[in-house]
Amino acid sequence: MITIRRATPDEFERVGALTVAAYQGLPVDHLFGGYDDRIRDTETRAREAEVLVAVVDDRVVGSVTYVADSSSDWSEWTQPGEAQFRLLAVDPTAHGLGAGVALVRACTERAVAAGHSLIIHTTPWMETAQRIYTRFGFVRRPECDVPYA
Repeated sequence: MITIRRATPDEFERVGALTVAAYQGLPVDHLFGGYDDRIRDTETRAREAEVLVAVVDDRVVGSVTYVADSSSDWSEWTQPGEAQFRLLAVDPTAHGLGAGVALVRACTERAVAAGHSLIIHTTPWMETAQRIYTRFGFVRRPECDVPYA
């Protein structure tokens, strides 16, 4: 069974390492300019947003950052009344268990409860995550696309 809850301080290092590892597994570098250090600093991120974890048998197997405040430093391209989730990551040893789906569901439930629209940003290389997003009915907004070299 998968449990979704807020990350605790003793899990911050695991969350940061798990997330960086997920991004390192992408075919295109997403960690340039010190972004990997920013991601590893889960303590700061947890003060500015809600860091959720997926736990199976007392082991953190996934995480996501839910940002309800568009003025947060962790919010990208959102307006007031919009929430966002970012940095969805699942340990490869837990792929197929439903952790990613459970984390996305937790974020959608939070947004609905707050009356917020939910915005996400993804890249063409995040194919596994995009399959989850499609299942939840997310719709691509081409006017918001960020060009990549």
